[in-house]
Amino acid sequence: MNFLIIALLFCLQLVLFFSYGLLLFKFIHRVPTSITLTLLSGFLFFFMLFGILSIPLILTSQKLSTLTYSLLSISGIVFLVSLFLCREHWKDLLQSIPSSVRSHGIMIVPLFIFIFIFELFVFNHIDVSADASYYVGKVSTDVYTNTMGHYDPYTGNALSTLDGRRIFACFPEYNAVISQFFHIHPLKQAKVIMPQILSLFTCILYYQIGLLLFKGKKKNTDLFFCLILLLDFYSYTIYTAATFLFTRTYEGKSILANIIIPGMVYCFLLLWFKKDISFSKKLLFIISLSSCFFSSSSMLIVPIGLSAGLLPWIIKEKRWKDILFYLLCIMPNFIICVLYLLNTKGILLYSIQ
Repeated sequence: MNFLIIALLFCLQLVLFFSYGLLLFKFIHRVPTSITLTLLSGFLFFFMLFGILSIPLILTSQKLSTLTYSLLSISGIVFLVSLFLCREHWKDLLQSIPSSVRSHGIMIVPLFIFIFIFELFVFNHIDVSADASYYVGKVSTDVYTNTMGHYDPYTGNALSTLDGRRIFACFPEYNAVISQFFHIHPLKQAKVIMPQILSLFTCILYYQIGLLLFKGKKKNTDLFFCLILLLDFYSYTIYTAATFLFTRTYEGKSILANIIIPGMVYCFLLLWFKKDISFSKKLLFIISLSSCFFSSSSMLIVPIGLSAGLLPWIIKEKRWKDILFYLLCIMPNFIICVLYLLNTKGILLYSIQ
C-alpha cells in the first residue's frame, strides 16, 4: 500500500509540473517540443511561483494550511486551464512517446537501465546527517503544528524569530504542503518521493545538454548520458555535486548543484549556439529567481555562475543592452544576500507574530 501511495504521488506531482510547463510555453508563445523539456521548465516555473506565494505568508506568520489550500487551489486551476488551452499539446506530446522511444534504437536499453539503477540507489539510501534531521524535522514540525518556521526543527522548541538564514529557502514548505494535504508522513514526501523526482530532473537536464552538444543525435546523446551518470557513480565525494545527487538528494543544496547549475549551463549553451535566445533568457531568469527558494547557498553561487556564462557572451556578441538582463537575473539573489547580512548583524529580524 505504501508503494502504491508513493507511486501515485510521484506521478501526480509530475503531472502538476507538466501542466505548469505547458502553460508557461503558452504564455511565452513557444510550442512544446518534448515532454522532458516541458516537465523541467514547469518544475522551475512552479517553484518560482511557489516562492512568490509562500514568502509573504511566512513573513506574516500565516498558518501552513493557508499556503496549502492557496497553492493547491491555484494548481488545480492551472491544471484545468492547461487542459483547455493546451489540449492539442497534451495530445501531441503523449502521442509522440512511441516514436520518440523507437528513435533511440537499442540504446534505449542501457539508458533505462542506468536511470533505473540511479533511481533505485536514491530510493534505498538512508542518510542520518544533521541536514537530514533538519529537512525532515522542519517539515514535520510545520505539518503537526500547522505553522511555518515557528519551531526549531532539531529540538521542537518555540522560536521568537524566524530563521534568517533559511527563511527564503522555502523548499521544505512544499513538502509540508504535500504532506498536510494528502495526510502522509513527512518522511515519505521529503526523503522518498521528492528525491525520486529531483533525481529524474537531473537526468532530464543531462539529456537536454547532450542533445545540444550532439546536435539532436539521440543515440550519441544516450551514450553521453550513460557516461555522465557512470562518472557520477564513481566520483561522489564530499567535494563533488555527486554526493548531493546520490546521498543528499532531498536537500536544497542538491537542487542547486544538480538542477540549478546544470540548468544555467543548458541556457548558456543555447545562447552560445544561438539556438533559441529568447527562450533561454526567459528560462534563465526563471532559474535565477527560483534558485532563491531552494537554497540559501544560491545567493553567491548563482550570481557567480551568471557572471561566468552571461558576461563573456554579452561581450563577444556585443549585446550591450543585455547587461540590463544580466543585472535583472542577479538581482533576486543579491537582495537575498543583503537581507541575510542585515539579519546576521541583528539589524533586520523577522519576528513571529
